[in-house]
Order: sequence, then structure tokens, then C-alpha cells
Amino acid sequence: MIGVVLWSDASDRKAVIWCEDQGDLAFLNSAGDTLQSDAFFDAGDVVQFDMEVHASMRRAHNPRLVLERAGADLPDVLLRGVSPSEDAPRSAQIIPFAPREQDATTVYQRVSEA
Repeated sequence: MIGVVLWSDASDRKAVIWCEDQGDLAFLNSAGDTLQSDAFFDAGDVVQFDMEVHASMRRAHNPRLVLERAGADLPDVLLRGVSPSEDAPRSAQIIPFAPREQDATTVYQRVSEA
């Protein structure tokens, strides 16, 4: 699985990851793992990891850095709830159709094809 680190604590070697499948967040706790370096992930890093579900919680294991600081502003954007910029394409305009009122005297007949 691939995801973006939303929060991390290098001293405790913990992180919360937003997953590519847009499902539940994955939690990384590598305090017991021995990673190759002393460096740890920062918010905004794109990581690849193995995932397992334990007690209805997604756990990330074997994390690998894919791209450093690619989404560095993502955690702030999510916290502020910023709406898309004015330049962003807007969704289609939805036009509601009111139900057509029928005349009570109108009788509909089935026309068969001959």
C-alpha cells in the first residue's frame, strides 16, 4: 500500500498514514522495529508499506520512503478545511426538475405497435 504521512513523532517512531485506497488511516509504530537509519518519516512523506488489520485497526509494517515531503502542506490543508482554489474546476451545475403536475382528467392509453 502507498500513503502520505499525516503526522509523525520521530522520538516515539510513530506515524499516522492516509492510505491510497481512501479507507481508514493506518498507524505505524516502529519503536520495536529496527529501521536501516536513524531518520524517521516527516508529515508529507509518501511511503510504501505492508498493512494488516488487527482488532479493526490498520497497522503499517515495513515502511519504505517513496518520496520525501511530497505532500508537506497536506496536514495543514486538512486541518484548516481549505476549499479548492478559485482556479480549480468546478463540478457540474445541477438543475433540479420539479415534478410535472398532471391534469386529473388526462387519461393515458397504451399504444401498441402494429
